Amino acid sequence: MPIKTILLHMANDDAHASRLAVAAALAKRFSAHIQALYIATPVSMPAGATGRAASYGFMAEATAIAHENAERIEQEVRKSLDGLPYDWTVEEGDHVDLLAERAAYADLIVVAQSAAVRAGERVSLHHIPDRLPLETATPVLVLPPKQPAAAPIGRHVLIAWKNTRESTRAVRAAMPFLETAESVTVLTVEPLGQQSREAATLVEWLHRHGIAARPQSVIASGGEVGDMILSCCTDQGADLLVMGAYGHSRLRELVLGGATRTVLDGLALPALLAH
Repeated sequence: MPIKTILLHMANDDAHASRLAVAAALAKRFSAHIQALYIATPVSMPAGATGRAASYGFMAEATAIAHENAERIEQEVRKSLDGLPYDWTVEEGDHVDLLAERAAYADLIVVAQSAAVRAGERVSLHHIPDRLPLETATPVLVLPPKQPAAAPIGRHVLIAWKNTRESTRAVRAAMPFLETAESVTVLTVEPLGQQSREAATLVEWLHRHGIAARPQSVIASGGEVGDMILSCCTDQGADLLVMGAYGHSRLRELVLGGATRTVLDGLALPALLAH
């Protein structure tokens, strides 16, 4: 399906300008309409704000400040999206719930991982990259904490492939990127002593769609699969990772960890996720 409507997550956070720049570039590239959803509720809070009173006080003050900044950020949106079709909405509430509510009317959602949360300086209130792919059938483009505004996305694509529903949805959602990519690598992580044709079979399917992909297999030698995927992205110079989100039990990965959690925790490039 072509990308004609992009749901852009906006908030009063340090990464909103990067998300806006990426969404603007994608809208120009795909001739898409942008739905800019500004959520005034804080996305995180200082790790030291403990206790009900402190938490409530921070939330109330941060929400008020976000509303005060809404007009300024809307001006940023208007300037960045000059000449592009878009709409602007301001809401309060759980970020994932509000994004998921509108996701049915979008072809792609643009969100970002938080650098502050990863540094342990703040506590995430919504865990957007973790939760959102589970709440909607719409693919989610997760940007790394420090995504350069002008960096290309989708020139060199790496598909972390496993023959599952989640991976299949991710690949189909990524077709607008794959069709114009300079290179596409289909990566499979194989158990020690086993080989499959899963990568080659997907490559054949992509070839029939006019996409010149190539297969690559690595052996799972006891390391974390997510780390292996990220390492291959670095080796290949990938600027977009495509993968299914939470292919194992969702509870198991959310609580105990797994490839999706590892990738999100160490994300250094945009990742298109689907569940």
